[in-house]
Amino acid sequence: MGVKILTYHNVGKPPKEARLKTLFVSKEQLSRQVRLLKLLGFSFLRTQDLIPNRSTSRGVLLTFDDAYMDFWYLALPIFIEHYLRCLIFVPVGLVGEYNRWDYEKLRIKKPIMDWGKIKELHHLGFEIGSHSLTHPYLSKIDPKQAWEEIYTSKAILEDKLGSEITAFCYPYGDYDERIRDLVQKAGYKLAFTTKHGRFEDSENLFELRRITVFGNDFLPKFLLKIL
Repeated sequence: MGVKILTYHNVGKPPKEARLKTLFVSKEQLSRQVRLLKLLGFSFLRTQDLIPNRSTSRGVLLTFDDAYMDFWYLALPIFIEHYLRCLIFVPVGLVGEYNRWDYEKLRIKKPIMDWGKIKELHHLGFEIGSHSLTHPYLSKIDPKQAWEEIYTSKAILEDKLGSEITAFCYPYGDYDERIRDLVQKAGYKLAFTTKHGRFEDSENLFELRRITVFGNDFLPKFLLKIL
């Protein structure tokens, strides 16, 4: 069966005016999905379980992109209830602000957690990764600017949290060989894409494939995705 890396964005019900409503997974859905994964005997992994390429027959790593405030209010209680943890990718330069990169396109402003909440999550054992500084298309900007987005976001997180940051997530899933190499040069140990597939199908640790969970992935469809 292999290892699955699942990715989520928003938790809750989408506002009526929002575009891309399928990126919203309700609290009830998330709770049911977590319970199903436990029932099926999945091991809930951390990034350190991936780095040595150790595979488990039923392993899953849950990731949340963008560090939205709805994670704090709606997802966190579920993880606390089940004594589970996940990996949260933070757009470091926008902490405490909102989704400046796409709010006009999506027609809604989604609040991003502040440093107090991110530090508390880290204290509780949640893994924190970098989602760059400002969520740009990294392959389409100046190489020096791309390096700043990749390296400085890591340095700020490490300064704020007092821990090594090993995981990076490419904004929009956008990267090329040059960007991948910059992420490795910056000192990360693994990086996550939006390419669909199992962990074992990934080209390398800096091109990790994930399975996006959508709001219309009700339990039977979710089950098909993970099996």
